[in-house]
This record gives sequence, structure tokens and C-alpha cells, in this order.
Amino acid sequence: VMTNLRSHFGSRCSLFPSGTLDIMSSAAAQAAKATLENRDLDDSWQLPDGNVKRGKALFKKHCAQCHSMYPDGRNIIGTSQGPTMFNVCGRVSGEEAVGRARPNEFGDTLNDKSRQVVWTDAALMNYMRDPSRTSGGPVTMNFEGIKDVQTRVDIVQFLHTLTWDNPAMLETKWLR
Repeated sequence: VMTNLRSHFGSRCSLFPSGTLDIMSSAAAQAAKATLENRDLDDSWQLPDGNVKRGKALFKKHCAQCHSMYPDGRNIIGTSQGPTMFNVCGRVSGEEAVGRARPNEFGDTLNDKSRQVVWTDAALMNYMRDPSRTSGGPVTMNFEGIKDVQTRVDIVQFLHTLTWDNPAMLETKWLR
């Protein structure tokens, strides 16, 4: 059975040359997926296409217990322990207030000025896979990571919509 990983990872997947994914066997496709799920992505990596609607549902499942998606940091689902994910793409870690606390109050390694991370697509993907590894030390949140690549891609695609540039953000119903 032939597997078309390009449809799974998107046409901009930079891991393999164009056309390679279309001719891989199912076993090879699974091995390629496992490689992508377990490797660190560098900043040259391009985010493949994803499903924003699915990403929103996955954000609610994996992230919204602690992170808000609203600009004012309110959290209608969970406890607002972490910083808002509104406008997170391109932001530097530690810049945003953490829940009701001030930045750096929880002492996360990512809030250490020497270990700050710019939240690029690759950094978000790496962090969601393994927060402790990405931050270079322990983190205070209770989150083990998400191994599935497509789940992380969909969440990052959703995070890209959480900006003032998105006209839908003006409608709060869209976020519920």
C-alpha cells in the first residue's frame, strides 16, 4: 500500500525532496513520520498546512486548561496558570504575564533571560513535543508533550489565528 505523506504533512514539508513522499511504502512512511515526531526542528523548517478548526479543538483539549486564547488573558475553560497564547507567534518567552503572576515569577527555565525562546513555528512544535528539552530544564506546567506531528501542526495553525490581524478575532463568539 502506497502512502502519500505529503497530504499528511502538507505540500511545504521540507523534510523530504518533492515527490519523495508520494512513492514511499507504508513502512517507510511510518519511519519518516517517526523521524519527524522525534527530531528537533530548526528555524528553517516550514509549517505545513493544517486544520485550524481541528487545531482549536486540540488547543482546548491540550492547552486551554492553563492558557488563555484571549488578549486579556481570561480563561473560560481552565485556571489561567500560564500566559495567554494570544499573539504568541513571534513573541519572546517570558514577556507575557503568567496567569495572575508577573513574568518570571514562577521561575521557569524559559523565563531565564539567558534561555529565552522566540516562539517561531519550529520552537512551538519542539516545545509542544518536549517542553523540558526545549527549555533546557524543568518547567512548572504539568504537560508531558504531544508526540503526534499533525496534532502539533494543527495547534500551531490555530495559534496563528490568535492575532489582531485576524478580523474574526473581533467576534468573541468565534473563540468560544
